[in-house]
Amino acid sequence: MTETILRLLTRLSEAGDDAILPGELAAPFFGPGFDRLMAKRVLVEQAPLSDWDVCDACECGLPCRPIRRAGDGYRAECPLDRRHDVDLTEDDLREFRMGAAALASVIGAAAGFSATPKLAAEKVWRLGDTPSGRAVFLALESAAMTGDGIIASLRQAAQGSDITILAPALPAETARRHQDAGFHLIETLEVLTPATNGLGGTIDVAALAPVPLAPVLRVRRATAEVQWDGRSVILSRQIFPVFERLLEKAQSRDQVASGSHVEGTTAREAKDLIRELRDAFKAAGFSDAESKVMIETVRNRGYRLGVPATEILVDGW
Repeated sequence: MTETILRLLTRLSEAGDDAILPGELAAPFFGPGFDRLMAKRVLVEQAPLSDWDVCDACECGLPCRPIRRAGDGYRAECPLDRRHDVDLTEDDLREFRMGAAALASVIGAAAGFSATPKLAAEKVWRLGDTPSGRAVFLALESAAMTGDGIIASLRQAAQGSDITILAPALPAETARRHQDAGFHLIETLEVLTPATNGLGGTIDVAALAPVPLAPVLRVRRATAEVQWDGRSVILSRQIFPVFERLLEKAQSRDQVASGSHVEGTTAREAKDLIRELRDAFKAAGFSDAESKVMIETVRNRGYRLGVPATEILVDGW
């Protein structure tokens, strides 16, 4: 399993108050690290399950089927067809409710904040301040960012500091409102890096501040040269067409290029092409954070250039 328990809990927490970690998902993480999360009440074990979902399209008429002991294990029996019985282990019967405030504290610690997060608005915590003085907030649910008074509440809590918000992917209109208010939005899972022990995670504090962009991005198509922020990179003829596809989308109504659009007629996957494109910028002296600002990942949609069309100049278009 490649996903750490902290990333898994962050993803599941988007369900809000109903956020539950079932035993079958939790089992691979059982051990000292999992026990520490329970001690911090990030996870609170519930009573063992006593019933199981009925079969898909089952005509038994039962709302659920009881779980019975079967030898050393357990079984959820289908009253109509024994072939649909489900054999279960003791771990399958366990489930854990997540504590939002405790999870916020662990995520804050992953970003290097030592203080206990403070509730700034309903289901929104102030994790702390970066060395540059930027106030960092965390929302585990996108719904927490949609209230009419949320912008005013965060401004009041920030007390004049610039604001960064860690949150799940927000609806476009909601994200636009916060960006128009001057807030820097980051998807939590985009910056939460798995820890080497596979249980925790870390957040690079440098990723919590926006990287300033140059006022103009200049592209010379004849030489495959891209000039940005006073620096220049000449892309290979193999990777420059990928940048051109992003460039075309940047000047259209929908600025997001889907994976298939990025791939074009190549046989390579979009994620590999984007990684190679970002690597070309890093090889020219740009930081990893800058490369990800230049070529943004739009979760579940694709990729886009992080420079407004009005600030792009293309020679030979």
